[in-house]
Amino acid sequence: MEKDNKQEWLRLLFEKDEWSEDDRRRLLEFLDEKDDDAMRRLMEDRFREDMTASHPSPEKEQHLLSLIHEKIQPPANRTRLISLGGWRKWAVAAILLLVAGKFIFHLAGSGSIPAKHSTNEPLAKAATDCPPGTQNAILTLADGTRIALDSAANGNLAQQGNTKVIKLNGQIAYASNGKTTGGEPLLNTISTARGNQYMLILSDGTKVWLNAASSMRFPTAFKGTERKVEITGEAYFEIAKDPAMPFKVMAGGGEIRVLGTHFNVNAYADESTVKTTLLEGAVAVEKENTRLVLSPGQQAKFRPQTKSPGSGKPITLIRDVDTGHETAWKDGYFWFDNTDLPTLMRQVARWYDVEVEFKGNVTDDSFSGKVSRSVPLSRLLKVLEQYEINFKIEGKKIIISP
Repeated sequence: MEKDNKQEWLRLLFEKDEWSEDDRRRLLEFLDEKDDDAMRRLMEDRFREDMTASHPSPEKEQHLLSLIHEKIQPPANRTRLISLGGWRKWAVAAILLLVAGKFIFHLAGSGSIPAKHSTNEPLAKAATDCPPGTQNAILTLADGTRIALDSAANGNLAQQGNTKVIKLNGQIAYASNGKTTGGEPLLNTISTARGNQYMLILSDGTKVWLNAASSMRFPTAFKGTERKVEITGEAYFEIAKDPAMPFKVMAGGGEIRVLGTHFNVNAYADESTVKTTLLEGAVAVEKENTRLVLSPGQQAKFRPQTKSPGSGKPITLIRDVDTGHETAWKDGYFWFDNTDLPTLMRQVARWYDVEVEFKGNVTDDSFSGKVSRSVPLSRLLKVLEQYEINFKIEGKKIIISP
């Protein structure tokens, strides 16, 4: 939308009594387009001629923000919109300015919307010592030697056959001299703990990003007629093209075959399905003698356990997937899209290295929003508090009750 059209759309939006799901999504997209500086410039340009604009009282600010908050939230037991970071407070203020044309807000503090009454007063303090995850992994060599990659110095880490393992700028790469030797290939394993992620380059030039609590077993140099790796957890691949040697990823009892492409695989043991999402190229997902070829923007889902009689097709095809949502973790974000609370908290547990326990029946609300993975746990939990979700903190355990 052009600038004038956007302003008119915003004005009409805030005149509506109720907002549709499409309204909310378009608003989030609009807000996400602009950073803090862009919002400040928008506000300054809009009211440059009115430098004497009156400032509402804090009570007025809170009231107006409450109205925005109520508007942006769907009805009960529907999707809740969550967000963190400075952009939301400036975005909300800018929307009010564009619509009303009266006030300039000076919002302070990390929160942008007033919290509801909560019984979780010690929560923020208790969660202060749970920082976001870091770039780290353990590399296990063919002879069982384990190398902590965060503390390893840059340069050559190891020699694996004719392949050098090199660390540079927080990632590792396997550099083969191109010579082939007989015998079985040497296998290495890279694994991330909860609260860690890492990126590496395989000997063929394939790039792999590992999410938290994930691992990959792979040969130090590829031989024969195929390139094969095994993963647990979640990984994003950018496969180096080699038509003579297709690439195969084994995950959750299934396999993904590719020539050269970009795709994401989510195969955590505590998730009910294994998901393969294609961004570029083509992949074939195989499970229990069933083969499904994906096009960009599609996703294949299957249950990791053996198919039981009468359970239907082993692989499900999902079309028109938001690939940005599926790979947001690689780019430093949580991206929730109609995500239920247990699923949301499993992601939180992996990234912040905490344990989550549910007692009783939890809310059936779902949540949508894009949140930086660089924020401390306390800020993320503080947002959830406003939805009257009850937390209790015991060490590194978060207990959630009705």
